[in-house]
Amino acid sequence: MGNSICKICDNEKGNTFFEAKEMMFGFRDPFTYLKCAGCGAVQLMDVPEDMGKYYPQNYYSYTTTESTTFSFKKWRQGQVYNHHFGKKNVMGAFLSLFSSRPAIWMNRKYLTLGSSILDVGSGAGKLLLELQRGGFTNLTGVDPFLEKDIVYTGGLNIYKKEFTAISETFDFIMFHHSFEHMNHPLQIFSHLYKILNKNSYALIRIPVADSFSFKKYETDWVNLDPPRHIFLHTIKSIQLLASKVGLELKETIYDANQFQFYGSELYKHNIPLDEYNRGLHPDIFTKSQMRKYRAEAKRLNKSKDGDWICFYLYKPSGFS
Repeated sequence: MGNSICKICDNEKGNTFFEAKEMMFGFRDPFTYLKCAGCGAVQLMDVPEDMGKYYPQNYYSYTTTESTTFSFKKWRQGQVYNHHFGKKNVMGAFLSLFSSRPAIWMNRKYLTLGSSILDVGSGAGKLLLELQRGGFTNLTGVDPFLEKDIVYTGGLNIYKKEFTAISETFDFIMFHHSFEHMNHPLQIFSHLYKILNKNSYALIRIPVADSFSFKKYETDWVNLDPPRHIFLHTIKSIQLLASKVGLELKETIYDANQFQFYGSELYKHNIPLDEYNRGLHPDIFTKSQMRKYRAEAKRLNKSKDGDWICFYLYKPSGFS
């Protein structure tokens, strides 16, 4: 199991252990986590040597090499993104009133259409293709669990490699629910600082352990997700990592949704997420329940207690 010292803040007093099962695919393999009494971070004690079993080919982020052919939905989204990020157009303004608005994390304070963007843990590149349709022109993805590199038209490349093997520098580096899958977080932050351009931003979107849903569901919390989620951070642990490498935490935005509730309820009733996604339990949640879950998620985000947070980290020019 290893020792009881937190890998984030080195605290060893008052730390506790608990066991949770893999439930996304229903393997139900048990794993032990440490919860730090200092920074609050939750960390997997023994990372499997071969994680391939837990990232099968039907893992959600690898199941698409999305078509680049035309569709109205893609065109509509592209018009809105172009309008939102500076290429003002009447059609984009009109469409944005009704649908296809940019996600909450897409903030004009932090990135532009011309920003060089790296998506870490990009999977097959669905998000990057959305950005490309929206007028973003300098896009790269990296994911070690791909079968091979993927080359799309328009200069969009996705590489099968570890983040720490990337040497190019970028204006905006984003981790969309990938940082929690990575071991050695201080090493990741150090490399992030190294390849992030000065006066530029990084985005880390992750589930957090200092949230209502983790406290409510504990080992059944869907976003614990053993063993894929190696570290479940808190605001305190992210601030600590940032300060160690010279990054500044500029803003946090809560963007959790109803998944925290219905996923956790599935696990509470010993139902794997994969079974639910394949339609094997179609009547387990009523429309009324799902509406309540959405409303509760919105309320928690407003009160800063949702279980997903967008962390915006800044590299100032004063550091080398």
